[in-house]
Amino acid sequence: MTINNKQYCIDNLTGSLTRSAAWRRSLQAKYNDPRNGRAADTLDRLANEATGLSEEAWQELQKFYNWSSFKWSDAVSQASRLVEFRSVNSFPAFTKALVGILEQH
Repeated sequence: MTINNKQYCIDNLTGSLTRSAAWRRSLQAKYNDPRNGRAADTLDRLANEATGLSEEAWQELQKFYNWSSFKWSDAVSQASRLVEFRSVNSFPAFTKALVGILEQH
Protein backbone atom coordinates (compact mmCIF):
# COMPACT_ATOMS: atom_id res chain seq x y z
CA MET A 1 0.00 0.00 0.00
CA THR A 2 2.85 2.42 0.73
CA ILE A 3 4.16 2.16 -2.84
CA ASN A 4 0.71 2.97 -4.21
CA ASN A 5 0.31 5.91 -1.87
CA LYS A 6 3.70 7.21 -2.89
CA GLN A 7 2.72 6.93 -6.55
CA TYR A 8 -0.57 8.72 -5.88
CA CYS A 9 1.37 11.47 -4.13
CA ILE A 10 3.72 11.76 -7.10
CA ASP A 11 0.76 11.93 -9.48
CA ASN A 12 -0.90 14.56 -7.30
CA LEU A 13 2.23 16.70 -7.11
CA THR A 14 2.88 16.37 -10.83
CA GLY A 15 -0.65 17.46 -11.68
CA SER A 16 -0.60 20.36 -9.23
CA LEU A 17 2.77 21.62 -10.41
CA THR A 18 1.66 21.38 -14.04
CA ARG A 19 -1.54 23.34 -13.30
CA SER A 20 0.49 25.95 -11.41
CA ALA A 21 2.80 26.31 -14.42
CA ALA A 22 -0.21 26.98 -16.66
CA TRP A 23 -1.50 29.53 -14.15
CA ARG A 24 1.88 31.30 -14.11
CA ARG A 25 1.89 31.38 -17.92
CA SER A 26 -1.53 33.06 -17.86
CA LEU A 27 -0.16 35.65 -15.44
CA GLN A 28 2.85 36.16 -17.71
CA ALA A 29 0.54 36.89 -20.63
CA LYS A 30 -1.62 39.21 -18.54
CA TYR A 31 1.07 41.19 -16.70
CA ASN A 32 4.20 40.70 -18.82
CA ASP A 33 6.24 40.01 -15.68
CA PRO A 34 9.23 37.80 -16.63
CA ARG A 35 9.25 36.22 -13.16
CA ASN A 36 6.02 34.42 -14.05
CA GLY A 37 7.61 32.91 -17.16
CA ARG A 38 10.61 31.72 -15.16
CA ALA A 39 8.32 30.32 -12.49
CA ALA A 40 6.25 28.48 -15.12
CA ASP A 41 9.37 26.90 -16.61
CA THR A 42 10.62 25.87 -13.17
CA LEU A 43 7.22 24.46 -12.20
CA ASP A 44 7.24 22.33 -15.36
CA ARG A 45 10.72 21.08 -14.48
CA LEU A 46 9.65 20.31 -10.91
CA ALA A 47 6.62 18.39 -12.21
CA ASN A 48 9.03 16.17 -14.16
CA GLU A 49 11.34 15.82 -11.16
CA ALA A 50 8.44 14.80 -8.91
CA THR A 51 8.48 11.38 -10.58
CA GLY A 52 11.77 10.77 -8.76
CA LEU A 53 10.37 11.53 -5.30
CA SER A 54 13.04 10.25 -2.93
CA GLU A 55 12.25 7.90 -0.08
CA GLU A 56 13.48 10.57 2.33
CA ALA A 57 11.10 13.18 0.91
CA TRP A 58 8.27 10.63 0.82
CA GLN A 59 8.81 9.85 4.50
CA GLU A 60 8.28 13.53 5.28
CA LEU A 61 5.29 13.98 2.98
CA GLN A 62 3.63 10.67 3.86
CA LYS A 63 2.58 12.01 7.26
CA PHE A 64 0.44 14.64 5.55
CA TYR A 65 -0.52 13.21 2.18
CA ASN A 66 -4.23 12.83 1.53
CA TRP A 67 -5.34 13.61 -2.02
CA SER A 68 -8.83 14.62 -0.85
CA SER A 69 -7.65 16.89 1.96
CA PHE A 70 -8.10 20.65 1.61
CA LYS A 71 -5.10 21.09 3.91
CA TRP A 72 -2.90 19.10 1.50
CA SER A 73 -4.20 20.81 -1.64
CA ASP A 74 -3.91 24.26 -0.12
CA ALA A 75 -0.34 23.59 1.08
CA VAL A 76 0.73 22.33 -2.37
CA SER A 77 -0.79 25.46 -3.91
CA GLN A 78 1.01 27.70 -1.41
CA ALA A 79 4.33 25.95 -2.02
CA SER A 80 3.82 26.23 -5.79
CA ARG A 81 3.32 29.97 -5.50
CA LEU A 82 6.74 30.23 -3.83
CA VAL A 83 8.55 28.77 -6.85
CA GLU A 84 11.04 31.32 -8.23
CA PHE A 85 9.60 33.99 -5.93
CA ARG A 86 10.99 32.79 -2.59
CA SER A 87 14.16 30.86 -3.47
CA VAL A 88 12.21 27.70 -4.23
CA ASN A 89 13.78 26.54 -7.48
CA SER A 90 14.55 22.85 -6.96
CA PHE A 91 12.41 19.86 -6.09
CA PRO A 92 14.12 19.37 -2.70
CA ALA A 93 13.48 23.05 -1.90
CA PHE A 94 9.86 22.62 -2.98
CA THR A 95 9.30 19.57 -0.76
CA LYS A 96 11.00 21.34 2.15
CA ALA A 97 8.72 24.36 1.70
CA LEU A 98 5.70 22.07 1.39
CA VAL A 99 6.51 20.20 4.60
CA GLY A 100 7.05 23.53 6.39
CA ILE A 101 3.65 24.78 5.28
CA LEU A 102 1.97 21.51 6.25
CA GLU A 103 3.56 21.59 9.69
CA GLN A 104 2.15 25.08 10.28
CA HIS A 105 -1.43 24.04 9.52
